[in-house]
Formats: sequence, C-alpha cells, structure tokens
Amino acid sequence: MRALALFILFMGVQFSPLAAKDMLIPLRDNTQLAATLYLPEQKQNQFKKFPVIVQFTPYGRAEAKSRGEYFSQHDYIFVAVDSRGLGDSTGQFVPFIDEGKDGYDVIEYLAQYPLSNGKVGTLGGSYRGFAQWAIQKYRPPSLQSMVAIASVYPGYDFPIRNNIFSDYAISWLDFVLSKDESKRYGSGDGWSNAYLQQKNNGTAFKDLDKYNSHLSKVYQAWLARPNYDEYWQNMVPERNDYTQISMPILSITGHYDGDQRGTLKYYKNHLQWAKQQAFEQHYLIMGPWDHSGTRVPKRQVHQAQFKAQSMVDMPKVYLDWFNWTLKEKNKPDYLNLPVLQYIQSKGQWLGQHSLRSGSNIEHVSLQSMLINQGEHSVSPVPYSSYGYDPKKEITLPKAFDMTGSVDLPSEQSSYAAFETPTLEQNKVLFGQFEAHIWLSMNVTDTDVYLEAFEVCPGSAMRLLSQAQRRIKYRNTLSSPISTPINVPFTVKFDDFDWVAREINQGCKLRFLVRSSKWHQQKHFNSGLPVAFHTMANAQAAEIRILHSDDFPSHIQIPWLDSSADVVKPLNLPLGQ
Repeated sequence: MRALALFILFMGVQFSPLAAKDMLIPLRDNTQLAATLYLPEQKQNQFKKFPVIVQFTPYGRAEAKSRGEYFSQHDYIFVAVDSRGLGDSTGQFVPFIDEGKDGYDVIEYLAQYPLSNGKVGTLGGSYRGFAQWAIQKYRPPSLQSMVAIASVYPGYDFPIRNNIFSDYAISWLDFVLSKDESKRYGSGDGWSNAYLQQKNNGTAFKDLDKYNSHLSKVYQAWLARPNYDEYWQNMVPERNDYTQISMPILSITGHYDGDQRGTLKYYKNHLQWAKQQAFEQHYLIMGPWDHSGTRVPKRQVHQAQFKAQSMVDMPKVYLDWFNWTLKEKNKPDYLNLPVLQYIQSKGQWLGQHSLRSGSNIEHVSLQSMLINQGEHSVSPVPYSSYGYDPKKEITLPKAFDMTGSVDLPSEQSSYAAFETPTLEQNKVLFGQFEAHIWLSMNVTDTDVYLEAFEVCPGSAMRLLSQAQRRIKYRNTLSSPISTPINVPFTVKFDDFDWVAREINQGCKLRFLVRSSKWHQQKHFNSGLPVAFHTMANAQAAEIRILHSDDFPSHIQIPWLDSSADVVKPLNLPLGQ
C-alpha cells in the first residue's frame, strides 16, 4: 500500500533537471527522518526508473546539495537524510546508536519509491562512513553497494583511541547537538581555552561538559565506558555480520586521516571473517590526505606537499564505482587490483593484491639508535629515561603543522629520542611500524606516545606515524591490569598509522617517546579512572625505556622491496 500511495502521488509529475524534493521517511518506531531527494530529469511521457544513492548525515542534509546535483545529472536518485533528532528529523539523536536500524528502514523505503529501480547504494565519509557499516549489522536486502570514506569506528578511533579520550570528543558533541548554527567545530570554537584550563588547573576531564550543560548525558555516558567493552562493540558489525556481507564495498582513507585506524579496522575485520568471494569485491584506496582530504583532495597538508597525481577526482571515482555496481557497466581499469596506494614524494599510485607492509622488515634495536651516546663509552647505556610532571603548566599551541614540534614539551628531559643512521640511498617506507618496548616507571599508570618522524638536512622534522598506549590497558583494551612500581614490563605498539613515503638519501628516522599530547586527555599518573583525575591526584612520573641484552626494545621498520613486493603502477582519474 505504501508503494502504491507513492506511485499515485508522483505519477504525472514532470521533474526538471536537478529537481530537489523534500520528504519525511517513516521508521518502524514512528520516528520520521527528513530527506531531500535530488531527482534525474524525467522526460515528457516517460517513466524511467533509476538506482538510488543514500547519504545519512548528522550535519544537516543541505551539505549534500552539490553531490546530489552531480548524481542526479548522471541518472541517479540521490537522497540526503538527516539523522534522527537532528535537522528536520524527529526523535532523539544518540551518537552511534540508531544508524543501523534506521538505515535499514530508509533503504527499504526508498527501494519502493516509484522512480527507484530497487537498487540502492550508500555513500559518505567520517560519521557518514560509520553509518554505512552500522547498517551492515542489519543487511537490508535492497542495499547493493557502498562507498565508506574515513569511517569512524566508535570506541576504537573516536571518541577514544586505545582507551585515551580525545579532547575533540566534547567539541564534536557541542557542534552536533547544539541548535546554534553559529557554532563551529574545532580549535577555533572556544574549546581550546577550556582544554587549556582543564589541563593547567587540574579540574576533572569529566567536568568539561559544564561549559554546555546539554552535552552532559552523552558525554558522561561515554566517560563511564573507558574500556573497549560491549557498549562500544555493539555499535559496529560483529563476526557473523561480516560473514554475511555479499555486496561490493569501496573503502577510502588517507595517511593523515584521523579515522584511518577505523577504516582499516573495518577492512581487516572483513578480510578476516568474510567469505572469500565476497571479500574479493572489497577495494581500498589510500592517499596522502587528511580527514577532509579523503573527500576533497588537496595538494598540501600543513608543510607536507604532494604531486599532481594525488589530486584524485573523487566524484568521478564514486560515479565509476556506482556505474559498475548499480548499473552493471564495466569496472574501471584502475580497480584491476583491490588495494590502491599513493607513495608520497614519488607521486605514484601502486596497486597491491592485498594490504600488506613492505617485505623488507628491518628490526632496529633502541640501543643502536641512542643519540649522543658518545664514541668512547665503556659500555652501552642500559636505559633512557624521561620525566612527565602533570603539575607543569603548558601553553596553547599557536599553530599545528606536520613537524610535530608545536606541542612537544619545551624541556628535552620530558621525552626520549632515538634515531636511525642516515640513509645511504633512497628507500620507500611502506606499511606500519611495530615496536616492542621494555619500560619501568614509578607510578601505577600513565600514557605513552611513540611517534615516528622523517628528519632531513635543512628541513623541519615531519611526522610520519604514531601509536599510543594507556599502560594499564597494554595487554587488552577490554580490562585494565596492574603495573608494579619500578618493575620492567613490555608494551607492544602494533597499530601505528599506515605510512607510504619515499625517504631520501641523507635523511633518517627519529622516534620520540613521551607521555602527553595536546589534543589527548591529560593523565595525572594515578591509577584511578582518568576522567576523574584532578590535580590532587597528580604525581610526577619517571619513565625508563630499557634497551639492553636482557630487555631488547626494538622497532620494526617496513621498507618496500620492489624486487619482492608485487605492485603495479596505476592511473586514477585526476581532478583540479
């Protein structure tokens, strides 16, 4: 009856090019989601049907206007949908909770739309990418294809990563939940001063929401779940869900994408649990982009500049993808291999048969990378150390760039540094670092950040990749473990950001270890839940990094061996 009513409503209506129609889509619980449909031209006395592409957004469906017009010009019905409780939709918005089942209802409703041919695809990045994966928990039968870009993986990369909350968690909530359209998300919205006050005054992280009381319920619910437990795990597909996925999927992320970790987690889960035939239709594109650049590539991210080959025409990629998966046209040539990666500095796209690091893995001991140890040392130094005192005031960074130096502690004693020898020839870093570090410390808990930089003569050092651990969650993110005072233990850093960059002759790699970063929740070195820490809990930490025969701390560096790693140069469609 619903389909018949829609058919009667729209029969006889002649749609002009780029026509946009607003409608309310009913859900199973009587909530109504506001949607804008961008409709292809329907010629006189013709009733042609088209595939549907849907984007779910918490940021207001008007953001999709140019995208909707683009796809309607190419004979697709494009539909932008406000998340429940936001924009013009009814209901209450609780981040990460309702997207899956709401998406199911919307997709099946639109599959019955009179101008729809019954084939539906989804598209979107960041939270909109998460929404697509959440829908896979419910698997609507009309969903035939998806393009998930820079996809958030709740509890795993946002609002916490390895159980360390991001300052931006509350800034994002403020932006999404506030009805004040003048508010802006990011460091320029007044939150930076709130972060600074919290860090220096020693008020509790949980009290940041007092700046905007309407945030309290969601923010406090998140902070009550500092472990990666079922609360977070239930928001995303489980093993059986991945097994049941049968549609083509295109995943897109970038080297500097804050949600690269989430995008690759979805990809690796699908690889692990999918049926082989289904996973063979999962493609991955990874370029030299930051979070926004995964949708609108740019030639520069702070001081990092890229060649023209990085400027991929993303709308064309989406169109090629949906023409293949929803219209049964030929698959584009650049998708002949399932993994497409951009090599920085070279300006070259390479295709892989599977996502894997370079095969030339160099195991480098920290002992061999000590800086200024001295040529005449009688014996190797058995450990390096640094201090982290949460009582020391910090200043607001004036700018953020790719050097990584803007928020380094001013005192060199507040971090430890290690360097490789200078390269004797150009080499390509390709994949993920992995580190096994032996530590001991005089406090029960703290955070440890391990960052990799490129250091070249005459240039500021450039951040390449980073990893982080909250020490009491070093073995598992699901439950804390105790840490004996001043007793050695090992920490494995195995989820560095993916890097693909040619390092030139004469340059070297530098690794820094520290215990605080500007945009991360401040740890006061107490064993209590960190969100409740105040300056009264603050303890100065002395952290030792052990590197000896008994405690062989080392880092694995993934170099690309072009003679052994099967890769193929590719040409993607380029824009301006």
